[in-house]
Amino acid sequence: MKSPFRWLKFGFPFVITAALSLSPVSAQETPNMLLIVADDLGYSDIGAFGSEISTPNIDALVEKGRVLSNFYTAPSCSPTRAMLLTGNDQHMAGLGMMAEVRKRRFPGAESVLPGYEGVLREQVVTVAELLNDAGYKTILSGKWHLGKEEHQLPHNHGFEQYWTVLEGGSANFKQKEMGIFPGYPATFLRNGEPLELPDDFNATEYYTTKLIEATGTAAQENRPFFALAAYTAPHWPLQAPDRYLEMYRGKYDEGYQKVADARVSRMKTLGLLEEDFPDKAILDESPAWESLSKDEQARSAREMEVYAAMVAQLDHEVGRVIDHLKETGQYQNTFIMFISDNGSESKDHGKRVSQKWLDENFDNSLENLGRKDSFISYSKAWAQVSAQPFRGYKQTIQEGGIRVPAIVHYPAKFPAVGLTDMIMTVRDVMPTLLDMASVSAPLIEYNGRSVHPIQGRSQLKNLENSTRKNLEETVMGWEVDGNAALRKGIYKAVYSVTQPDLGWQLYNLKKDPGERNNLASQEQDVLVGLLEEWKYYAQSNNIALNRDLTPAEPVVVVVDKGESGS
Repeated sequence: MKSPFRWLKFGFPFVITAALSLSPVSAQETPNMLLIVADDLGYSDIGAFGSEISTPNIDALVEKGRVLSNFYTAPSCSPTRAMLLTGNDQHMAGLGMMAEVRKRRFPGAESVLPGYEGVLREQVVTVAELLNDAGYKTILSGKWHLGKEEHQLPHNHGFEQYWTVLEGGSANFKQKEMGIFPGYPATFLRNGEPLELPDDFNATEYYTTKLIEATGTAAQENRPFFALAAYTAPHWPLQAPDRYLEMYRGKYDEGYQKVADARVSRMKTLGLLEEDFPDKAILDESPAWESLSKDEQARSAREMEVYAAMVAQLDHEVGRVIDHLKETGQYQNTFIMFISDNGSESKDHGKRVSQKWLDENFDNSLENLGRKDSFISYSKAWAQVSAQPFRGYKQTIQEGGIRVPAIVHYPAKFPAVGLTDMIMTVRDVMPTLLDMASVSAPLIEYNGRSVHPIQGRSQLKNLENSTRKNLEETVMGWEVDGNAALRKGIYKAVYSVTQPDLGWQLYNLKKDPGERNNLASQEQDVLVGLLEEWKYYAQSNNIALNRDLTPAEPVVVVVDKGESGS
């Protein structure tokens, strides 16, 4: 049967290339760059965004920096990382679908349509490659998740020095089973070679230590650095050292609704929400706390305690990095950006894997939850606490899945303005960094290979000038598993495959950031305009569409003996 869906393709007719700025630079002439990426951290999980979790080191970046309240990513891990490193939409970079999802849905497929490979494509160039060419020491410490073949490893994408786990995550302690689900290993490498973990391995602490080591070497070499601190916290399995677990004992015994409502209240105080925003948080698909048994409440509260402990440890390790930069004289000349890679994780993975695997490898007794050899994640209800004030979570195109906490800090160049509503997307990071370093980007060719021009836009001028606004200028589109969205200015159009009867929805995010009031029937002209923008976005990024432009599941072509089908 022929598929009802088709591919709309967009070519690049220009045959122009730009020369790179390759002259050597010293640490005194150009800024260091530190990107700190948390994994599955929700919008309101740090203090500067309304959390009850203690994050003083991350919050301190706001004092002389700024909160980006409108910062957007892709809906899930590796697509965001691809966009961050290449400045391109996830589909153009090869991550229209995560590798794990592709292999599960299309086992044995030898080939897929361009954009859905699940790994970085050869047709993109990374910011690490360009900065390394320009003399930067390029460092990765933490998660990669962009390919495991030799040509896909970090050193073949511009990273001079790295300590990494190749997959989507790992256990946070050295233990019998390091993978995050059955049959999914955790492969640790150092500069392309197998990495033997120390017996006292803790992922968050270890990645910090190696990052400090590498940035210290850059100072000794009198070279600027570009460092990606790609933490695996607070990604599942939820585990943290005892000293952090003890900080949150009993903190969540009142249940998720009261915690969520308190976050909304604090966000109003911080200016992140208007005073007329509803006081009661929405926790979709979540049973009332009072309907749970005492045992269910105890385990649920403990899961959130462990999550909070992981966030608190992450903050402590960020503090270690900042202290090191101050001690080595690098702090004033370092641009620091803190973000999450997507919204909070909504799947309780401890209930999604086989009991046999759990019994053979883990101790999930209440007393051991969050410690070494336990395996838990938290529930959808707690995920929505993390996502407040938004609806949705990781792998959705609602605000809770794609709008994340973001802080930038560079007092030597950027004014401290506190909260700003300027829009910035993860694909804008690469061109902004290149602009800061005065490094030109290639257009369609790099080192003898064809590459896609960078789609993101430098936000340097907006960051340098506290009075500039870009709210009306920015257009951002999304597609994941057939779900689609587009934001332009204050409006956002949304299509959800789980709510097909609603068709395209429309929200005014300035008045309704929680996406509670669908305006599709009242403001049809606005919606039509956004759908035209989405059509262009889809054409420009090779996204599968059906004939009436309603998003559909991506169509994958399996190549077999020279013949293709869909």
